Amino acid sequence: MQLSKLLAILPAVELALGCHPEGPPVPRPRQLKQSRRFQDALSGLATLFDDALTSKIKAGFDVQNISFSIGITSFDQPQSDLLVWEYHHLSPANVNGTKSVDRHSQYLIGSISKVITDTLLLRSGINYDDAVTKYLPSLANKESLTNWGDITLRSLAGQVAGIVPNYGFSEFYYLKDYFEYLGFPLLTNNSYPECGVTAMDTGGCNREQLLRGMLISDPVAPPQTRPVYSNIAFTLLAYAVETYTGKSYSQLIRELSLALNMPSTRPSPGDDTLAVVPAVPNNWGSDYGDGVAGGGLVSTLADLSSYMHAILNKSPALSTPTKIRAWLKPHTFTGATGFQGSPWEIFRPNPAFLFPKTYNATSHTGGHTVTITGKDGVAYNYRSRISLLETYGLGLTILTAGDQSALPILFNAVISTLIPAIDAAALEQAAEHYAGVYTQNTPSSNATATATVAMDGPSLRLTNLTLNGKDILFGLDEIWKYSLSPLLAAEMAKTTGIYRIYPAEIYREATWDGRKVVKEDWRFEWGLEENAGAETDLPGRGISEGECKSWKLVDWLYYGGQSVDRFVFVKDGETGEVVGMEVPFLRTGVLERGG
Repeated sequence: MQLSKLLAILPAVELALGCHPEGPPVPRPRQLKQSRRFQDALSGLATLFDDALTSKIKAGFDVQNISFSIGITSFDQPQSDLLVWEYHHLSPANVNGTKSVDRHSQYLIGSISKVITDTLLLRSGINYDDAVTKYLPSLANKESLTNWGDITLRSLAGQVAGIVPNYGFSEFYYLKDYFEYLGFPLLTNNSYPECGVTAMDTGGCNREQLLRGMLISDPVAPPQTRPVYSNIAFTLLAYAVETYTGKSYSQLIRELSLALNMPSTRPSPGDDTLAVVPAVPNNWGSDYGDGVAGGGLVSTLADLSSYMHAILNKSPALSTPTKIRAWLKPHTFTGATGFQGSPWEIFRPNPAFLFPKTYNATSHTGGHTVTITGKDGVAYNYRSRISLLETYGLGLTILTAGDQSALPILFNAVISTLIPAIDAAALEQAAEHYAGVYTQNTPSSNATATATVAMDGPSLRLTNLTLNGKDILFGLDEIWKYSLSPLLAAEMAKTTGIYRIYPAEIYREATWDGRKVVKEDWRFEWGLEENAGAETDLPGRGISEGECKSWKLVDWLYYGGQSVDRFVFVKDGETGEVVGMEVPFLRTGVLERGG
């Protein structure tokens, strides 16, 4: 049968939270340097920062005691120019180090070192599920207070090993007399750890001392019970990867720096001439010894932007795309909105804060969830944060030196400005790139098919689909009643007639009409939510109302071997322009894009 196909894709009319799959609701925006909406928003943010630093508005932090660098990179930026926006400030009180701050200025990055250490494991190919005793056999000691044979590299990287945070470092010998004054028992120096004690003349711990210390340290929690933040975990991971590769930690960092264009990322101490050194007491120039893996690296805005660019693009210099995606996933909970990864710190802000002008808390419309995958770092009067917004293909870096209260204020200001602007840019680009009429040019055909798609919510929505005058969407609703609906509890309700389509992030190279094309899969979801509105006198009514169930029914309904929730856009292999579309279950073939 010959078909004619019409597909109209209309601009967005509103945003809705709804029930949508994890991942980008529309394709990630590109060429943000050319996006007026995005650039205008960040230009306004720069003006606010200027005003805060000159006391025209209240900053909320000590503007005379803060230096910082902020940068945003996008996944599609060329390696030669990774930053789509940056802002720098040097405290007038700083007298040591660099005299001007830019993307190449060096900061201590604290525990961002942990995620870079974990990157070394990812690159090495080591088995994350091996017990740490495989690489550090001295820990397999029956006298140990911790059963190290139950602790894997993955649990160490994910902060769920239940081991001590530090060894020696958490002891403050300079407070010994004050402890005693407050009534604590008198101690001899032999009561303290043999190394690493702050302000005690023991020196830092070497490998043998630290491993001995692990045998006499009490566990904090059973493995895989709850997150316990640990610097020592990453020292142990560094030892393990050194054993596995036969290379030192410094060698591995140098190799990573070369592979990802991170020339300034190195163990402390860094380069004094490039350093951002606060005017208050600080750790710049410290030798972290074997503790470097957990918090002793130096880096720059340029280096960390290059690092996140590689992650966003699933660079083979890191690992395979599948392993990188798995590495970015959460593994446990840290609180009401927080999740812990390896060693990513992941959270989803309330959409009311991200979309304050449009969000309706009663109807949950006007915004959607955004996952922020990041890592914080703290050194003495240094505080830093890297954040991946994979939904939009963006990386955000904030490095500060001085008043540590500044970082969350700066972060909140950037995120509250960035996300609404980038979300609007993404929707605008999706409407522009996918809008149009799609038709099969067969004038002799007596068959007709039409479809309409609108940007209604965080993605495109299929609002009309007909074949030979028959309403296919009505047909899908009817088929639902007799196929999938009987498999579900009576309390489960599908939003009738709503068919949102989302990019599946599956791409295939092909040939069509004599040219190379890329076929891009999209899927609709059934809009399935828990319906707890049934009349009942029992308590708890409404607790599970609105729980998303749509993910359970992706690819479940077929017609003649083709999934009815699959749609395929066809893009020119050279330009990336959308030139056609397929609806496989309707057997339409490729439909050409018109105006």
